[in-house]
Amino acid sequence: MVIHRHRDVMIDTRCIRLVTMVVLSAICCLPFVEDATAALELQTPASEKTADQVYKNIQVLKDLPASDLDGVMQFMSASLGVGCTHCHADTWESDSRTAKLGTRRMILMTRAINKENFSSNPAITCHTCHQGQPRTIPLPPADLAAGQGLTEDAPASKATGLAAADEIIERYIRAIGGEAPIDRMTTRILRGSETITDRGMAPVTSPIEISQAAGDRMLIVRSVTGGPSIQGFDGKRGWIRDSRGLREMDAKEDASLKREADFYRYLKIKQTYPQLRVLSKEKIGGREVWVVGATSRDDSRERLYFDVETGLLVRKYVTFRTAFGGIPEVTDFDDYREVNGMRLPFTIKWSRPPYGYVRSFSEIKVNASVDPSKFKLPAK
Repeated sequence: MVIHRHRDVMIDTRCIRLVTMVVLSAICCLPFVEDATAALELQTPASEKTADQVYKNIQVLKDLPASDLDGVMQFMSASLGVGCTHCHADTWESDSRTAKLGTRRMILMTRAINKENFSSNPAITCHTCHQGQPRTIPLPPADLAAGQGLTEDAPASKATGLAAADEIIERYIRAIGGEAPIDRMTTRILRGSETITDRGMAPVTSPIEISQAAGDRMLIVRSVTGGPSIQGFDGKRGWIRDSRGLREMDAKEDASLKREADFYRYLKIKQTYPQLRVLSKEKIGGREVWVVGATSRDDSRERLYFDVETGLLVRKYVTFRTAFGGIPEVTDFDDYREVNGMRLPFTIKWSRPPYGYVRSFSEIKVNASVDPSKFKLPAK
């Protein structure tokens, strides 16, 4: 998955100066920014192999840690709004597609700009020019001089007239039922369907059942073609069993499932996020929301969006870190219904380009009996 070459754009020193000025202006005006977009250097620990040691036909990302290559591919996919097959043939290392060849030139160009102007920090990226499109637009709109097409959404309310973070969180806790039923909850079982999306492939929908228990234990069972696909987390480590067999998760998979298995993550907000501050009041789908900057126990910085009218949590936003820059990761919570005196979301949408899913639950049970042994790594 790589960048489409610029057939219609001439890159000269004037263009580089212009891009540099735009980015510098943007950096100076940034508000609260997730630390996931901080500058990253392509340095490989001595114990880790580089991309060219693990993968075939790596030409310009030879110094990249092999574990970072997937994130780089995802960043380029998100920046261009394309899937893997835009640049890759069935044989991944093949150079048969011109887009892949053009990408290498673009990577070298952006590296040169960043090295000369930004101390090699990734200030200029694929997204700077592509903005989610395979082709860049070399000219401004025809009606720009007439002042058309410049309408923007009303700016978000900033420091004045904002509610306090404690007030917003306390209202959210009351909206979902209060602290007592949260403290009484020890298990959850969620059943429904999951639709998985991946650019370049048709969406796939399958039944899903998620069992969770206090102590951050989780089991996800998907009924897919070829047999069930199972992910488990016993509170300390994760594992997978599918058509390819049984295996323990690698470090990245383990960290991801560990966060999802956090039983009280969105229920005991102040425990999950020791640092909270209100950033603005904005709109999502025509509804006003409070935007709260939240720093979690593991020091990740996120944004939580609470509906002004209902008090409910409707969105979580975090920037996924890659060696080329950040990718927006958004989780939406919708269709809150009452379950044993609590209000829980029956629809959860997650997106981190080029991937995403929609989970629609038909049933959620709270404090149902769950066998603790089901979370443990099965015997091989």
